[in-house]
Amino acid sequence: GIRPGDLVGAIANEVKVNSNVIGAIEIEDRFSIVDVPESLAARIIDLLGRARIKGRKVPVRLFR
Repeated sequence: GIRPGDLVGAIANEVKVNSNVIGAIEIEDRFSIVDVPESLAARIIDLLGRARIKGRKVPVRLFR
C-alpha cells in the first residue's frame, strides 16, 4: 500500500515544493487525503495527475 512518505515524496519531487508545505495526510483503503495550501492545489493536481506513485498512475482530484 501507499505510505505518507510516498505521497510527500511524490508531491515534493513532481511539483518541486518543499515538503514542509504538506500538511496532514489521511490514508484510507481506496483513497488518501493530503492537506496542501489552496494556492498550490491546482498545480499539484495537474502535475501529480501525470506522475506515477510506486509505479502506478493515480487519480488526483480536489477534496474540500
